[in-house]
Amino acid sequence: MVLLLPLITVLTVKHSDARTHSLRYFRLGISDPGHEMPEFISVGYVDSYPITTYDSVSRQKEPRAPWMAENLAPDHWERYTQLLRGWQQTFKAELKQLQRHYNHSGLHTYQRMIGCELLEDGSTTGFLQYAYDGQDFIIFNKDTLSWMAVDNVAHITKQAWEANWHELQYQKNWLEQECVAWLRRFLEYGKDTLQRTEPPLVRVYHKETVPGITTLYCRAHGFYPPEISMTWMKNEEEMVQEMDYGDILPSGDGTYQTWVSVELDSQSSDVYSCHVKHCGVHTVLQGARELETMLLVLKAGAGFIVPAIALAGVGPHFAITGLGTPLSPCREHTPWMMLAMRVVCFIGDG
Repeated sequence: MVLLLPLITVLTVKHSDARTHSLRYFRLGISDPGHEMPEFISVGYVDSYPITTYDSVSRQKEPRAPWMAENLAPDHWERYTQLLRGWQQTFKAELKQLQRHYNHSGLHTYQRMIGCELLEDGSTTGFLQYAYDGQDFIIFNKDTLSWMAVDNVAHITKQAWEANWHELQYQKNWLEQECVAWLRRFLEYGKDTLQRTEPPLVRVYHKETVPGITTLYCRAHGFYPPEISMTWMKNEEEMVQEMDYGDILPSGDGTYQTWVSVELDSQSSDVYSCHVKHCGVHTVLQGARELETMLLVLKAGAGFIVPAIALAGVGPHFAITGLGTPLSPCREHTPWMMLAMRVVCFIGDG
């Protein structure tokens, strides 16, 4: 079950150098879970780190990060345990109601994702949405204090929820105020882990995929935080439509890895370069066509170059410099079924 976890991290981390922090809570209800599966699960995350868990078997909210256990008193865990026991019953009732509306029986899922994001410029975002059977069901707009329904059944829920004006105001306040306050607090608790920076190690190599066609790979690994920008350029022009991006995956040691590739004619005389930017640090890999050695250096600011490692290279040679466009990871579409696997697999591993 643990092997499924890396599949999920990529869903909220995109190729961007803009460093953001997020607090997210995922809840999952299952109508017919079977003997080994809880009917209700809740997991909290700061960035990609699990911080809290609750499920209908243990019926206890528990810390999953040592710095959470060290900084929050026992009454905190008891208070939120009681709240989640209430949520467990609410989720069960709402899922049954949806099954009646859809005329469904058997195994079905109901999910909730709520959280906020602290962007690099100090601004914040908030999000709250639900899914049924892995598909978007209803989404909250905190600016208009309204719900967006995706079908007729969701419209029934929309009408009921929008009739409760105090609840709409509460959700808006939680997203804009309380969530951000908790996020800042948790970032301080776990600052040694969450606010550290580990620069990427970068390697460029090529492979002949079919006769006459060469694929150039630019791989980065060992970096944290996971936000990173990588792109290929041909003759100093970006090749947006021709690139293939790898997912940003955890390496198992608290760092991340990813890659970007591009195909070219093996006889091409064009100059290709892979541009990488991570937390404002530029990684530069240089080499001349007549040489078969590339020197990896780190540019940690203007005029400051630190030699790092020599790599063997064959064929076209490359230079890596910085490029990045801010992108907010939590504003991407949410693949609900993968989030469900993330929550279930984490509980199963715990």
